[in-house]
Formats: sequence, structure tokens, C-alpha cells
Amino acid sequence: MKPLQGKIAVVTGASRGAGRGIAFQLGSAGATVYVTGRSVKGSRTDNRPETIEETADGVTSRGGKGIAIQCDHTSDNDVRNLFEQIEREHGRIDILVNSVFGGSESSLPSGDGRHFWERPLEHWDAMMVAGPQAYLLTTRYAVPLMAQHHKGLIVNITFFIKDKISSNLYYDLAMNAINRMTVGMAKELKEYNVSAVAVCPGWMRTERVIDSGFGPEDGTTETTAYVGRAVVALASDTTVSKFSGETIMVAELARKYGFTDVDGTQPLPYE
Repeated sequence: MKPLQGKIAVVTGASRGAGRGIAFQLGSAGATVYVTGRSVKGSRTDNRPETIEETADGVTSRGGKGIAIQCDHTSDNDVRNLFEQIEREHGRIDILVNSVFGGSESSLPSGDGRHFWERPLEHWDAMMVAGPQAYLLTTRYAVPLMAQHHKGLIVNITFFIKDKISSNLYYDLAMNAINRMTVGMAKELKEYNVSAVAVCPGWMRTERVIDSGFGPEDGTTETTAYVGRAVVALASDTTVSKFSGETIMVAELARKYGFTDVDGTQPLPYE
């Protein structure tokens, strides 16, 4: 039997990138996965070809059940409608993966090489609203479907480099807001037996990265399946509460649980 057979999962921002890789791995583990995002057939975002329907089909083809739901996770109405539908159809959620992030969209004005006081304010909204705020809004609606059953796992996809600023000040603030949010979530959810863990992938070969010309030979890179396998390992661990509130690198989880990337390696953390 697959380790997550019968589990109900939600993966946000799953049309591409880390979200797609996580959804695929949850599907391989047998989960029913609600695949959410804004990119659907006929209405795609940021001039990218990937859609949530394609991701959902990939989940199903791997042995799970993929369900595509269009959802803007910065919209209260969209998020509320999403979880009302899940409640009607299943009455619970076992796994929530927050993976939406608006800071990399090509429609934003360039901020490359600029100091924080020169960076366009659109970057703040893109990173903080379609980031920590979307994570909090989504989790707010998901928690009641976990707490009433006294079980659940929330995974917040984030980034962290110890003692360094990650990329730029706006991005660093967004990621650390998510990391700190995870600590607070874990504290308040403990009595309901719901765990919250922040998981940090390394330099992933996402669709954007591959399209930019990067491949396995370009330093320490990893596929999006690597973070997906980290999420599956956490979701399959009956003692996952021991990590609740922590911010953990995917590479660290690979060593703890013994999983590898698709090529059999265990890529080191990106620094």
C-alpha cells in the first residue's frame, strides 16, 4: 500500500515549480491532491505554458488522484470557496502545502542590482502579499478542517540562509516572515495535534530555471521532486510533531529520512 493512500492534500501554487514537484510526489505516494493556482487552460499567468490541470493529470497518472481548482490565494473569496468545496467533498484535510509566491513574475519591473530603497514597491506586494499573507490566509481556512479531527500537517515552502541576506531585502523579509509564522503556528496548533514545518529547497531546476539554460551540470542543483520527497517523508512520519515549528533544509531531511533526488544523489544545501 502507498504510504499516503487515503490522505487528502492541498498544494498551492502547483501549476509549476516546487508546487508541481510536491503534488507529483504526493500523487506517487497515493494521496488525493487538490492542485491549486491561477494558471488554467485558456487563462495562464506570466506567459508560462504550465497549468493546474496538467499537474492534476500528472498526480493521477502517478497513482494518486489529482483535482484542479483555480484559486488566487491572495483572494479571501477564492480561498474560502476552495475549502468549502473540500469540506463538502471530504470533510477534512490531512496535508496542506503552502507554495505560492509572486516575487518571480516577469511582469514585475526589474529590481536586479538595486538597493532596497531603489527597488520598485511592486516587489514588496508581490513578495509579501503573494507570499506570507497568502500562506496565512490559506492556513486560516485549512486549520478548522484539521483541528476538528486532531491531526494534520502544514508545510510552508520557504528559503533560509543562516547569517546571510537571502537574495535581496524584500525577499529575505518575506521568507523570514514565513519562517517566523511557522513558529507561531506550531505553538498555537500543538493542542490540536497539528504540526507546522517550514521546508527549504535548494537551487531547484524549475521550469523557469531550465528555460534559462541551467542543467544538472551547473553546480549544486536539484529537481523539484527532491522537495516533493521531503514533504512525503514528513507526511508519512507519525512522529512529525518533533519537527513542528522548525525551518529545515530539504538536504537535511534527505539525510534524516534517507531519500534521494531522482538521480540517486542527495544534493547539498544551496548557499
